[in-house]
Amino acid sequence: MTPPRRCWFCAGETTATRHDRVVGLHRDVESGLTWYLGVRTKWRSISVRVPRCERCHGGHTIAHSMLAVSIAAPIAYAASGELDTLLGILPSTPSGKVHSVIWAVVACLPALVWIATRQAWLPWRRLAPRPPRHARGHPAVQSLREDGWHYRPGPFPHWRNAKDPDLDHLSGPSARPRRILGCTTGLLGLVSLVVTVVLYLRDSELAALFLVIAFGLFFLSSKIDPEV
Repeated sequence: MTPPRRCWFCAGETTATRHDRVVGLHRDVESGLTWYLGVRTKWRSISVRVPRCERCHGGHTIAHSMLAVSIAAPIAYAASGELDTLLGILPSTPSGKVHSVIWAVVACLPALVWIATRQAWLPWRRLAPRPPRHARGHPAVQSLREDGWHYRPGPFPHWRNAKDPDLDHLSGPSARPRRILGCTTGLLGLVSLVVTVVLYLRDSELAALFLVIAFGLFFLSSKIDPEV
């Protein structure tokens, strides 16, 4: 039986290592010219497992999802034309401007919820009491920092995914480009979904088209974005 460990984010007991937060660090960066007049950068990397329970892992995932929605909502609001109506760029009636103000408030709500989540103002038990960056304060990470290691698995702009220090679960090649593309595709899917709701309330025939686009983008995101 695996002995219980203490979650670094909430001090609760945890045994499953699949929820751990992996923190990557690097040092000894060396750059030099190659024979084809390019620049090759080399460095050493190391990773630290920071204990994290299932609840905090889920809370961090929820917080990241809220951040994505808080970004997608204003973009969808502007794309729907409501922002132009609110700013007076498009002609509208007084009732139309009131409608635009209401949708502006709705578009800002996800950002307010995300801020409340980051500040731990919401008394929801599923949310993690501390953000993922709290892992940098772990004693093992701080010990490496004192030894000259720097945050991130690699120097900018060569950041890579942190390697799992557990030899039985070593990660493969860097999936950072796939993760960026997957997150971008998922964000576009959220924008399309919000635009679908706006167009549906306006009785527009384009609502069905944007709904299909949203589900298609979500499907592509699930295939592109690698598992964490």
